This record gives sequence, C-alpha cells and structure tokens, in this order.
Amino acid sequence: MTSKSFSSKGLLLDSMRRNLWALVLSGVGFFLSLLLPVLMVMQRGLEERTVWLQNLTQQQVQQNWQMTMDRLATMLGGGNPFVKFTFIVLAAVCGVALFSYLHTRQKVDFYHSLPISRTRLFANNFLTGAICTLSTYIVMLAIALACVFAMGCGEAVDLGAIGGAALSNVIIFLLLYALAALTAIVCGNTVIALLLLAWVLFSPMLIYVLKAAVMNHFFSTYMPADDMGVALKLSPVFQYFGIDGTMYMSGSYLLGIGGQTRPATGLLIGYLIAAAVVIALAVFLFRIRKSERAGTALAFTPAKLPIKVYMCLVMGVAFGIVFNFIAGGFWFWPGLVIGAVLFHWIVEIIYAFDFHAIFHKPLQLLCILIVLLAVMLGMRFDVIGYDSWLPDRDKLTAVSLNDYSQADAGMLTDAANIDAVYRLMEIGVQQAAGEIDENAPYQGVGIVSQIGSRTVGRHYLLPITEQSLALLDQIYQSAEYKRACWPLFTIDLESDASSRPAIRISADWDTSSEMIEDNAQVTQIIETLRKEALSRAEPGRPVLEVTLYQMNADNSFYYAGEAYVSDQDTETLALIRQLTGIEPIPLARYTEQVQSVYIDYVDQESGEWKSVQVTDRADIEALLAHALVDAFSVDASDGFRFSYQENHTVDITAALQSNESIRLTYTEEDWPSAIVEKYRPDGMGEAVVGSGSATPATEVVA
Repeated sequence: MTSKSFSSKGLLLDSMRRNLWALVLSGVGFFLSLLLPVLMVMQRGLEERTVWLQNLTQQQVQQNWQMTMDRLATMLGGGNPFVKFTFIVLAAVCGVALFSYLHTRQKVDFYHSLPISRTRLFANNFLTGAICTLSTYIVMLAIALACVFAMGCGEAVDLGAIGGAALSNVIIFLLLYALAALTAIVCGNTVIALLLLAWVLFSPMLIYVLKAAVMNHFFSTYMPADDMGVALKLSPVFQYFGIDGTMYMSGSYLLGIGGQTRPATGLLIGYLIAAAVVIALAVFLFRIRKSERAGTALAFTPAKLPIKVYMCLVMGVAFGIVFNFIAGGFWFWPGLVIGAVLFHWIVEIIYAFDFHAIFHKPLQLLCILIVLLAVMLGMRFDVIGYDSWLPDRDKLTAVSLNDYSQADAGMLTDAANIDAVYRLMEIGVQQAAGEIDENAPYQGVGIVSQIGSRTVGRHYLLPITEQSLALLDQIYQSAEYKRACWPLFTIDLESDASSRPAIRISADWDTSSEMIEDNAQVTQIIETLRKEALSRAEPGRPVLEVTLYQMNADNSFYYAGEAYVSDQDTETLALIRQLTGIEPIPLARYTEQVQSVYIDYVDQESGEWKSVQVTDRADIEALLAHALVDAFSVDASDGFRFSYQENHTVDITAALQSNESIRLTYTEEDWPSAIVEKYRPDGMGEAVVGSGSATPATEVVA
C-alpha cells in the first residue's frame, strides 16, 4: 500500500511547503512588477485628472485621460517589462534551485532512496516551481483587475489583450524554466549550471553578431540581412521584450531596432513546442543521470568535448573581431588564437576544478585551432565563391536596389530593369575581383535578388563610369522604380478618422516653408506631382522640397518620406503658388549673405583633402547661380542626375555672415567645372588664380 506522503498530491504539497521561499519570492516579485505599477499609474492619473478638469478643455482632458488609460493597459497587458523581467528571474532561480539537490551527494542519496520513480520525482520538482510562480501571477493579476474596477478605471481593461499577455507569459516562462531545469540536470554544480544557462540563452545573439562581423570582414560584397528577428527568436529572453500579448515586433527596442508588428501565434506555438521538447529531454537525462556525478562540472562526460569546442570556436572568433576593431586587420589572427586558447584553459579548469588543468588535452586544443584557422582562411580566400557569386539570369524573378529591410517595397519585375540590375551585378563582381581599377572612384549599391521564393542580397562597390551611371539612370528614371520606391507614390492618400496625409513644402534652407493639412489640397498637389514626375522627359533640377507625413486623429504625425518638385514640373509649381504662394528661391538671392565659399578637394599627389577659400564676388555668384542646398538630401534615387565624378573628389561649402554654412551640390549639367578647376592646384600643388579674380584664393590644408 502506498503511503499518503508519497502520493502525487501529498508529495507535491510537501514539496511546496519545503520550498515556500519560491511562493514568497514570486509574490513579492509580482507585487512589485504588476500590482504596484498599476496602483501607481491609477493614483497619478486620478490626481492629475483633478488638475486637468480645472485648467484644460474637455477635449484635452479626454486626450490626457486616454493616455493614462493606455499606460494602465500596458501595465496590465503584454507591454509590462517589469512582469517579463520577473518571469525571467523566477524561471532561472526556480529551475536551478529546485534541481540543485543533484549537485550535493548527500541530498542526491536521500532523494533517490525515496520509493518513487525518477519520472514522478522530476514532475514533482518541476510542478512545484511552475505552480508557485504561475499561481501568484494569477492572484496578483486578479487583485490588480479588482483594484482597477474599484478605482473607476475599468475602461483600461481589455480582457482579450490581458488573456493574450497571460498566455504568452506562461509559454515563455515554461520554456525558460525548462531550460534552467535542463542545465541544472546536465551540470553537477550550481554555479556552473547558471553560467551554462546564460550561455544557452544568449550565445545565439552573440553568434549572429559574430557572423555578421566576420562576413563583413572577409567579403567585400556582404550585405547584412534583415534577419535580426530570427536571432531574437533563437534567444527567447531578447524576443520576450518584443512580444506584446499575441503580437510581436520584428525587431527589439532593447537593441535599438524597430520593425513591423506581426502576429505572435506561430512564434508562441514554436516556443511551446520547444518547451515540450526541452522538458522531454530533461526527463530523459534526469532518469539516466548517475547519482555519483553530483559535485562535478558536468554530469554527462560525453557532453564535455562538444560544449568546449562550441565555446572555444565562438570565443576565438569574438576575440579576433575585438582585436581587429582595436588594432586593425593583422590582429584578427592573433585574436583568434588567443581567444580559443584562453577558453580552452578556462573550460578545462572548470571541468577539473584545478588550475593545473590548463595543460590538459593539448591535442584537442590543437585540433580546435586547426579547424578555426581553416574556416577563417577559407573565408579569407573565398573558397566558396561568395564575392564572385552571380544568380542565373533566367531564374531571377525580381530585383531591388534597396537593402533587405526595404526590398519588399521596392521590388522591380520589369525585364529591362532586371537586365540593367544584373549588368550592375556583373560589374560589381568584376570590381570585387580586382578586374577594374581599384583607385577609380566608386559608389556603393545594395542589390537584393529574388530567385523563386529565396532572396539574396549583395553590396557592390560600382566604379563610376559612363556605363554604370547610365544603367543606374535607366533604373531610377523608370516608371516602375518611381512607383515602387518613391515615397511620393507609396504614401497613402486615403483619409479616415484615424489617419490622413499632410505635407510641408520648403523653398530653401532657411524659413520659406508651409505645412498643408487640408486633405483636398494635399491630394491635389501629390496627384499632380505624380503625373508630372512620370511624364518628365528629363529629370531637371529640384527646386522645392515636399516633406510627406501621415497625421493621426490627435494631430500627431510621423515622417513618411520626401518628394521633390523639379523646374520642369510647371503644373505643380503653379498649383503650389496658387495654394500657398511659395515659389522656388534660388540660392543666388543670398549672395550678399555669403562671406566666402570653400572648395575642398583631394590633392592629386598626397591623396589628402585640402581647402581653398574663394572670396571673389563674381566667382561666388557663379558658384551660387545653379547650386542646390545639400540639406534637401536629394540623390540619384530621387530621379535627378548629379555629377558623381566631381562630387566624390570636391566639396563646395558657402560660409555665411551668420557663421552658418551651407553645403552646395549640383546636377550633372550644372556642375561649375570652370570655376572649380580655376581654384584647384596645378601639378605642383599651387593654387591657380584666374585672370578674372580680383582677390586671390587662400589655400588651407584641411
């Protein structure tokens, strides 16, 4: 007959009594992270509302109160970071502590002498931590909801959002808790179990960063992929802070990375399956674990070598990247060796609990170094042909001149555009292989190729030649590119109660601008500019800047991009003049405010940047005559041709009497080559002053 003490219910209750600390810790944690913040937000909101009612309009009071309710909803739902932090801490502490008896021989002998199976013992310990944590969370959540309704803030309660948040919290807690329990079972020492848990949770992020750094170090055509979300999913601790109930961000604000909000259903199901797999593995290892392994570093000897190799390889690369960042490319290789050797020593010392263990396993260390150096040398000499890769033209279905993060919005499918981009890729591969003059000026272009359902990105340094510029111009001037990539065409003109378009029109760098929020006027201007932008025979010169916004119901707005009106868009210019009175203002109007102009150039002999000051008024007027304000941030992708060759070796800046400066830029047709060459030095490096100069130029080494 089985004793009542060893029945499933009796054993679980006894375990919870013996681990009352877990219940108390959970209660304190969720009080501080859930109930207390909810009470604080409500108390502050109610106090402020009294002041609002006395000093603000009813609409302002309602807006401020709604913001308070939104903050309260965040504290109750999936946006509460304090609750997430509490779950992470409790998962790690309970998972390791409830299985820490495996690390003490006396306790192991006692527990394993009890007349219960290993499976029941595992279930009892695992359920103890889960019940202590989740029960206190549910109780504190119920108390918080009761307080919310009692204090008259029930409008902040969204049971669906709260339920989704609770579900995501439980799933991620189970995964983290299972991982903590697994590491406690695998290890024979509590401190080592915590270190291994940290490695399991955070090494995927480290590997992602190292992969990007190594690829960028060795491959000239590497373009970072927008797959940080994948790395975050492999590190549930980081991803957890991007999850809001049943939704998640494709990036993480902790890393300064934004992204789109997406349903988290698939992610949560994946985490739940992962939790089940980890629990099953933990049960299996718990059952076969030898009792005499208590007190050792790892309870399973076969796991020692794979774990050490993994750590040595990762940390060897990490040291190489850090050394390279500090002292340059040569030190990448010593860093590899130092990192791998150092962690081989550290791991062996931990395994043996003896500092003399640094001399153990020299053959393993040698093999690790050989593998590490072989992989890095293979990347160094590009044995996989990464930089020389070209897709099969017949399999290309779409291309984009944007990076991964914007490729979806800018995919081009027209055959002429695909052919032009493919030719640019061929030129980029030739440049990477050194088949083109490495000293020639170049520009970087990111290209994403879609091959069936797969996308591949490369970043090429294209030489600035007539051929490459013509190909880029062909793409940028195509109607397909404009419709796919220009914010002018991608902004949503539909207006409803929650969102509407707005624009700000600017005529120069200083004060001439006006905000237009009237939906009919905004739509009329944008549609007119769209029509003329598609019908331009030549790109012309940008003369007005149009900043695009999306306005919310509360009149807040977010930036949606830039558009430009050229001197050829006569219908748009007339419409803007009629509606706002704004007309293009040439920089020549500000000639009297310009003290001098600086021409910065690359010295042909030394390769250094030097500067020449132009003070002749006639030359200053000539330089300002067709200049554009660089603050407009116009580039070739906006449809305007610029003098690539000159602007890569020359910068022109106007110095104003107000001590401000304006960087000038020019279209290809308007580049002031005669004035620039007049002030550039001759072969001996002396400044050349033309006969028309009343005042000599002053040369200053930059």
